[in-house]
Parts: sequence; C-alpha cells; structure tokens
Amino acid sequence: METHAHDLHKAPGHGWKHYFFEFFMLFLAVFCGFLAENWREQLAEHNHEREYIHSLVEDIKADTLLSNKVLISLNRTMTRIDSLMDALSSPEIINNSNNAFRLWNKSLGFADFIYNDGTIQQLKNSGGLRLIRNKAVADSILKYDLIVRNFYGQANLMNNALADQHIYSQLFDFIGLNKNKNIPVPLTEQGKKLLNEAYANRKVWSYGMSILIERLKDVNKEGKSILAFIKEQYQLE
Repeated sequence: METHAHDLHKAPGHGWKHYFFEFFMLFLAVFCGFLAENWREQLAEHNHEREYIHSLVEDIKADTLLSNKVLISLNRTMTRIDSLMDALSSPEIINNSNNAFRLWNKSLGFADFIYNDGTIQQLKNSGGLRLIRNKAVADSILKYDLIVRNFYGQANLMNNALADQHIYSQLFDFIGLNKNKNIPVPLTEQGKKLLNEAYANRKVWSYGMSILIERLKDVNKEGKSILAFIKEQYQLE
C-alpha cells in the first residue's frame, strides 16, 4: 500500500494540541517547582525570624534584670554623693575630713550596665531586620537600641570625667587618713583653698549621675515595654 505525505502529517500524537499539552505540562512543572522553592525560602525565613525573636527576647530579659540591679547601685551611689556634699559644706571638714574622704572613695565610680546587643547587632549588620515582618516590632527594636546608645553616651562622659581627679588628690591628706582612720585628720592646706571647687566638682558629678540614672530608667522601661509587645505580637509565653 502506498503511503502519502499528507497521511504522515496527520499521524496521531503529533498535532498542535499534543505539543501545546506538552508545553503546558512543562510550564506547570516549572511553575510548581518555583512555588515549592519560594515556599521553602519563606518557611526558612519565618524560622529564622522566630529564632531571632526568641534570641532577642532572652537578650532584653537579661538587660532588664541587669538594669534593675545597676539602678539600685546607682541610687546608692547618688545617696553617698548627697552625703558627701553635706560633708564638704560642713565647717567640721576643715579639722575632720575623715567622713568626707570615706564618702568620696565610695562615690568615685559607678556600676556598669553591659548591653546584651548580640542579636540586635546581628539583625542590623546582616540585614536580618528585613526578616522581621512586623514593622512595628522592627521599629521598636531600633528604638530600644537607640535608647541604650543614649545611656552609653552619658556613661562615656562620666567615665571620661573620672580621669580627672586632681581636686580629690589635693583635698585630702591620704597618708594621715590611711594611718589614722579613727583620729580626725584635717584637710591639706591646699585642700582648704580648693574646698569650694571640690563642692562644685561633686555638684556637677551629681548632676551627671542623675542623668545617667534617668537614662537607665528609660532603658529599663523600654525593655519591659518591648518584651510585652513582642510576646503579644508573636504569641510567646
């Protein structure tokens, strides 16, 4: 039997519908693969987001606990500074500087607050903030970080001021005070001339300490606020 060309052209399975079906199935397979990959990426990002949030919550919890303790210490230091200023303004100090010396020693420095910023720095430096889908939470994280940085700005000023202790070193007779802790020791002759300057110095230090305390209170308050907000938004216990 003779086979004609137009009969081959109409062979079953090779019409345009067949090619369209094959194209459609290929497109569907690629599209489904794309959706699956996109879903996997979103799932991975959501898991990373949850990990960041849990880590952040633990960091801020630690911050809040520490800021509570440091605030107690700073308030005690502030009380000593007030007592020191009373001692410096008393006529008795000229002949008996023992109490003022003791109070000055106890109010020289201040307790440190160590910021647990590991998670926040990772979020900022690695672009991880984009994983925080809740914009209000992301904004609150940045706000908290700024408040802590404001505290550290004041703390740095206070630490720099600690380097200058020329008044303290000239005001008291260190040798006499260390040898005669229970016997009244007068101010040095130079100290008597610097008494007003010493009072002004401690007044400025007191003002700086009050700012430091208020800024740490802000850290503590914002830390508690963001913890409650994150737990609410992410339904955490």
